[in-house]
Amino acid sequence: MINYDEKEYENAVAFTGEYPKLPAGGYICKIIGSKVEKSKKGNDMLVLALDIAEGDYKEFYKKQYDEKAKSASPDKLAKYPNNAILRAVLQGENWINRFKGIITAIENSNEGFSWKNCNGDESKLKGLTVGAIFREEEYEKLDGSVGTSVKIFQLRSADKIRNGEYTIPEIKKLPQKGEAFEDILNSVDNDTDLPF
Repeated sequence: MINYDEKEYENAVAFTGEYPKLPAGGYICKIIGSKVEKSKKGNDMLVLALDIAEGDYKEFYKKQYDEKAKSASPDKLAKYPNNAILRAVLQGENWINRFKGIITAIENSNEGFSWKNCNGDESKLKGLTVGAIFREEEYEKLDGSVGTSVKIFQLRSADKIRNGEYTIPEIKKLPQKGEAFEDILNSVDNDTDLPF
C-alpha cells in the first residue's frame, strides 16, 4: 500500500521528462546567462544561455527549467535546458572569427552596445537581445532508436531574424552505422556537447 496525501498528490506537478519541442527556425532571444568555463579538453569556452524573448514561444526554456526545478532535490539542482545553450571554444583555428561573429550579432541586435566597452567581461552580455537559429538534430535514445531535438545552431542579428533573412539548416543526421571511424569523430565536437 502506498501512503500519500491525496491533496498533495492533486497539486503535484507530474514530472514525465517530456517537453514540447520548439520548432526549428529563427527566434529573438535574450541572453540570460554568460560565463567562461573550461571545456572537457581544458580550453576556455564562452557559454551563453538563451531564452526566447518574443512571440508564441516566449520564455520557452525558462518554463522547462521551472518545471524541472519544482521536482529537483536539494542535493541535485535542476539544470537549464541544454538545447538553449551556445558554447564557443575560445582557442584553436579560427576561434577569433567565430567569436567575432557572435559578438557582431549581439552588437547589431542592441543599439549602443559595444564589446570594446566591456573590457573582455563576458558577464556584460547578460540581458542583451540577439537573434538565434535553432535546428533539428538526431540523437540516439537509450533504447537504440533515433529521436530528434531542436538546438541552438547560430546567432544572427535580431533584425535578420525579424525580417526572415535566414535559412533553417537541414536536420543534423547521426552518422550511419558502419561509417568510417574518422567520419564519426569529425561529426562530433566534444567541446560543444557539455552540460551547462
